[in-house]
Amino acid sequence: MARKKTILKSHILDTAYEVVKTEGFEGFTARNIAKTMNCSTQPIYLEFKNMDDLKNELFAKVKDYLVETVFQKKRTDDAVLNTCLNYIHFAKEEPVFFRALFLGDELGADRMYALPFEAMLAAFEQEAKTKELTKAEKKQAFEKIWIVVYGTAALVAQGLIKFDEKAVTANVKETIAKVS
Repeated sequence: MARKKTILKSHILDTAYEVVKTEGFEGFTARNIAKTMNCSTQPIYLEFKNMDDLKNELFAKVKDYLVETVFQKKRTDDAVLNTCLNYIHFAKEEPVFFRALFLGDELGADRMYALPFEAMLAAFEQEAKTKELTKAEKKQAFEKIWIVVYGTAALVAQGLIKFDEKAVTANVKETIAKVS
């Protein structure tokens, strides 16, 4: 009778996710993930072709988390402002994870940039003042707003500025008002 598989692909992916969330990509090695799971590296390479394969599946899990959890929080009645504030709050609440995802290139800068862009496009569709913008105008508005939002989030995640809810909200509101 064949031995029952005890370490499943989903367990490895969940562990890799937690490792990146708590240690950043510095901890994203087969050896470290295996150590965290209290096993050898063999199950990892049985389930994934290589670490890039695991990284691609990790991206899908990260995307789901950001889309379904981070960007969905309702902080105000303005969808565009919510998207911005949710991103900055993510940087404040999970700085290691934020830095791993958005200040590095491990999952691909283009792919990671696309996630808040898509969230913002959806938010633009919910607001009267931005709904009628063309796709090109929405992209331009996003880029102008995102310079402030990304910069604020990066500085917060690195501990270079203190997070002040009122000041951050006022700054982002002002930036949105200039653009839309």
